[in-house]
Amino acid sequence: MQSILQIIKFDTVNRPFSSRELWLLRILAATVFFGRAWQYLFWDVPFRTLLWDEGWMTPVVNFFGMSWEAYISNMEIVVWQDIVIQIIGVFYFVLGLLGLFATEVLGQASAKRRWIKSLLWIGSFFLFCLSLLYWKEQFYRFGQLVEYTIQWSTPILLILAIYRLPNNFYFRFLIKIAIALTFIGHGLYALGYYPRPGNFMQMTIDMFAIDDGQASVFLKTVGILDLVVALGIFIPYVWKPAVIYCVVWGFATAFARIVINFDIQMPIETLHQWLHETVYRLPHGGIPLLLWLLMQEKTN
Repeated sequence: MQSILQIIKFDTVNRPFSSRELWLLRILAATVFFGRAWQYLFWDVPFRTLLWDEGWMTPVVNFFGMSWEAYISNMEIVVWQDIVIQIIGVFYFVLGLLGLFATEVLGQASAKRRWIKSLLWIGSFFLFCLSLLYWKEQFYRFGQLVEYTIQWSTPILLILAIYRLPNNFYFRFLIKIAIALTFIGHGLYALGYYPRPGNFMQMTIDMFAIDDGQASVFLKTVGILDLVVALGIFIPYVWKPAVIYCVVWGFATAFARIVINFDIQMPIETLHQWLHETVYRLPHGGIPLLLWLLMQEKTN
């Protein structure tokens, strides 16, 4: 155990955050909220995975004196579900704005401003709940659950950076955990441990102009690398190439959503449909980039 701790604690940088690092963290927190806000306001959210699950919801429905048949046929309930989704979308948009200005606002010690910190905690909790819905939708696969770790933890990292932790080993260890879990989730799907989503294969085929067999080999290779770097970021001499890989592949998978699906003949419609999927995934490459910056002894 002692030797494992010595390996993990090779990272000894201990200095304040630079303004560039805080700006990057603010922008990344904002992108998660803005991207999810767009999804909630205009596209589908897997609320029905829970709300229309008879096994889960029947006790709740019965508690309020309704039968399951009355619940699913009540259009007023459907309308209110949509209203709640829209309200959460607006809430996320507001949190995105707060994220952009979090340093100036939260950095002030006035107790009158502490409610903003609470809102960011609530926003992170909602993002975590969204990951639980996707987890349920995908038959409780571990990889699906942990794939969203970077997204829901980015606002928490922002709060910790401003309120609690300096740029030290413990703060960066939390970042490494978030990166490792996210890339483990990616890797398990790419490797084929779980059935690969069809869009994984199609994006790979379209991006590299290869056939199904070549795409399968490519994704298996990427899956292995994802699992390797999830461990490598904790190991001296290996962490640098591991973090660089995470930065490159994290941004590549984010931008692939818009690049592959962009239709030059319908640019506005394409951006409306796909841009948010890129935006809320930007922390997948941005948080590893932040880790790289934080692990430098000096700032420029």
